Amino acid sequence: MPSRNEVAYFGAGPAPLPTEVLMKGAEAFVNFQNSGLSLVEISHRSQTANQILADTKAALTTLLNIPDSHDILFMHGGGSGEFSAVVHNMVAVWIERRRREAEKDLGQDSPKIIERVRKELRDDLRLDYLVTGSWSLKASQEAANLLEPLETGFVNVAVDSRKSKSAKFDNISPEDTWNLNKPQNSGGKASAFVYYCDNETVDGVEFPQFPQCLEQTLGESENEVPIVADMSSNLLSRRVDVSKHAVIF
Repeated sequence: MPSRNEVAYFGAGPAPLPTEVLMKGAEAFVNFQNSGLSLVEISHRSQTANQILADTKAALTTLLNIPDSHDILFMHGGGSGEFSAVVHNMVAVWIERRRREAEKDLGQDSPKIIERVRKELRDDLRLDYLVTGSWSLKASQEAANLLEPLETGFVNVAVDSRKSKSAKFDNISPEDTWNLNKPQNSGGKASAFVYYCDNETVDGVEFPQFPQCLEQTLGESENEVPIVADMSSNLLSRRVDVSKHAVIF
């Protein structure tokens, strides 16, 4: 096995791993658990592959203290693929909530339910994006592109850090400058979700902790706003309260 000297390396995205971890991975790449097969040669439908996924889920659940209310999905597409997946799925959740509310008021009158939900979709649907770097900017642009066939104005950029004094993505604007949609119980148009990128690798900006103002959106089920976080570059680098988030990728 080739050796290497340990170096100090502070990559914003890819980061150094302990040599012993890399050696363990290299061993599995050649001969996984003395099976005579490489890890990449094993069928993805096999019992071995399913066990790898089960063990990984169990480890992540323990390390991140993931509650029973959440599940772990292994998906294709990388972080950028989630920009659209978040919109498709979370807007669908918002619509279903509105449909259930309409059904309570209107019974089983499907035409009236559809008419009401369509009107609420046009009038009330809002997505809040905290744009603090190039990745959250791309996510907000993808959301706007996806919803443009319906109408414009659905995506609310609650903060754009480039509007600070430096005109660059080099800071996170103070929370009292954020223009989040107000909750329904305050007469506002509650967001389908609030989206933020926890660590902007390209711009070197990371949230020091969960945003304080988002704490106010948690706790009341009827007014709770789902929080979506892109943690694709810093997940497992520190403790995170998964229960405060609807989606983490």
